[in-house]
Amino acid sequence: MQNYFEKPDNGDIVIKNIAKIVSGDFHKGIIEGADTIVCRKGKIAQIGKESEVDFSDINLVVDANGQVAIPGLIDGHLHNTLDDYAPQRGAVGCYTDALLYGTTTMISEGEQGPGYPRFYNDPIGVKATAIMAARVFQKYRPGGALKMHGGAVVLVDGLTEEDFKEMSEAGVWLIAEIGGGGLSKPEKVIPMVKWARKYGFFVSCHLAPPSIPGSSWVTSDDILKIKPDKIAHFNGGSTGVSYDHIDRLIKESDAGLELVVNGNFVNFNKILRQLAERDELDRVTFGSDAPTGQSALQAAINLAIVKASCLNGIPAHQAIAMGTGNTADLYGLNTGKIEVGREADICIIDNPPSSVGRDALEAIEAGDPFGASLTIVDGEIAGFRGHDSRPTSRYCLINGKEARFETITEHLFFPMAPAKYKF
Repeated sequence: MQNYFEKPDNGDIVIKNIAKIVSGDFHKGIIEGADTIVCRKGKIAQIGKESEVDFSDINLVVDANGQVAIPGLIDGHLHNTLDDYAPQRGAVGCYTDALLYGTTTMISEGEQGPGYPRFYNDPIGVKATAIMAARVFQKYRPGGALKMHGGAVVLVDGLTEEDFKEMSEAGVWLIAEIGGGGLSKPEKVIPMVKWARKYGFFVSCHLAPPSIPGSSWVTSDDILKIKPDKIAHFNGGSTGVSYDHIDRLIKESDAGLELVVNGNFVNFNKILRQLAERDELDRVTFGSDAPTGQSALQAAINLAIVKASCLNGIPAHQAIAMGTGNTADLYGLNTGKIEVGREADICIIDNPPSSVGRDALEAIEAGDPFGASLTIVDGEIAGFRGHDSRPTSRYCLINGKEARFETITEHLFFPMAPAKYKF
């Protein structure tokens, strides 16, 4: 896909004294023999030992203080509006707070809001909404940094091939989860899916019984006919299906398999164990299915990582890949991995104080949600922590100054942002 996001003016930063660098690549895991990441012009330029890389000309230096570096988290399932607002919950600033928890990229599964055309079988409206959302988020970054891939078109009666061509030329490249609203019967959506693929769209389809008015029962048989790129909320959204549908799709489909932290808990774990036996955990991605009241948007991907790892014996670095590199690979994004040439979206994480885990990875495997002490997007500091998120045992030093909270009020209610703290 084309990257429409504007790049920062500088984006030069070095992060040193990193205890472990999690690549985000499921098969590569932890990058051995490296403690420093050098970013230039918003991209990762070097990874290695501090003594072996060159950052003599970079003025912004982060000392990770022995913490863990991971790629910025990716939420692959969002029902966003056109700004930083969740109308279902009356919440303002929810995307910004997710950014401060370490989620640097979000992907729409269809915009929602009161009166939105998706609910009314309105082909002109859904096309207009998708184009509008895609173009809004090409320029607008919640929290000044978060990358929102907005503009997922809901399939409804009356859409034509020319509509998909026009949407593609306007920057739309996502088909909202088939079954989550609009059309879902294979005989109606397959012709539209063919048009969409002709113009480079990513196709998502959900597996679930109806959960809200307008959603549809989409069976394993339907999904095998539609052949989507991703099966959304594979474990239930939030109600799960009988496991025979899941088992069939694991064996007969090659689609990416998205798990949502607020979906069926038994299916969540059973799916991971079956995929581990088949050596297919690299198919797993995570989403929040937010911002409904069923999910904790701000920490959804963080909690999915912990849940996947600690309950299923999955190494933390592999669970992190499910919320980063696996998703990036599935969608064709140039982020989600700590790798030379990738967009410099990086999160510094740590174990919470007094955890039995000695670092963030051990804490995850022990079942403790981790804290994000620093979030970087395109090589620029985006913020420090979300509202009332997990504290960290250690803090980063930025140009020699410790970036930390001083009071309980500051910790609970006023997350640190670069505009307030100059280093």
